[in-house]
Amino acid sequence: MSSAPVLYIGQYRLLNVIYTGQTSQTWQAYDDRERRYVGIKTLFTDTSRDKEQVHYLKWEYKVGSQLHHDRIIDIFHFGWRGRIPYIVMEWFSAPNIKQWIHGGYEKYGVELPQIIPQMIEALAALHEAGWVHRDVKPDNFLYDSQKGVKLIDFALAKPIKGNIIAKLLKLKKQPQGTPTYMAPEQIRGLPVDGRADIYSLGCTFFELLGGRPTYTGNSINDLLYKHLSGPIPSINARNKNVTTEFANLLMSMMAKKCQDRPTTMMDVYRAVRGMKIFKKTPQPGDKIF
Repeated sequence: MSSAPVLYIGQYRLLNVIYTGQTSQTWQAYDDRERRYVGIKTLFTDTSRDKEQVHYLKWEYKVGSQLHHDRIIDIFHFGWRGRIPYIVMEWFSAPNIKQWIHGGYEKYGVELPQIIPQMIEALAALHEAGWVHRDVKPDNFLYDSQKGVKLIDFALAKPIKGNIIAKLLKLKKQPQGTPTYMAPEQIRGLPVDGRADIYSLGCTFFELLGGRPTYTGNSINDLLYKHLSGPIPSINARNKNVTTEFANLLMSMMAKKCQDRPTTMMDVYRAVRGMKIFKKTPQPGDKIF
């Protein structure tokens, strides 16, 4: 019986497809030269003809290859397989936070005292390196209970004002991001800094702690309007185990005006390190209500 052919991209032996998105596919692969497992993100054949999607993949490599932190995925290489572009990254086998949420609070609630500070730490490191993520959402954090959090996907990252690269680049001004988590200034297409990520992280924490997004809508416009003008919901209405102190921090992170939010992600990190998130330590099987 003949065996299936071994597929390669350059020196990388493709093993398993681990994620399929709308425009790309991510593989587990083995680097024969370096003798290590890696992840390979490659565009589909049709998507590879889209100059904008190719730009995003190149940009993800450009940003990610400059970042070196325990809470941020390492990106090693950008290349082409024929006319199909790909990037090579650190292999990190773990579900994303959105998948944890779908699995139910009773399974991941016990992990939150570790997850929440590590997510803040990852974004604080990104900001310290001079970048705003601009697509902070549960899908873009991987989490393993032993190895912790990894921040991923830098396709929409933008240099923070003052970064020398920011002065050299002409970036699009139209709104970009994921509507469920976008900051009001991002929706309006205004210049953003780290406070936009603080807003999006606040929305992400609300979903983690409350089991559902901060806002939902009958349409994209309805959803965006709520981010712009809707009242900020209280997490204690969804999860009574959250301390008043952390609930107040969460409200400030989701403030409509960026000047009413914490100034930097490091400020958020210091605040969380100095407070209790929960009234009682979460236990396996805990429910939100």
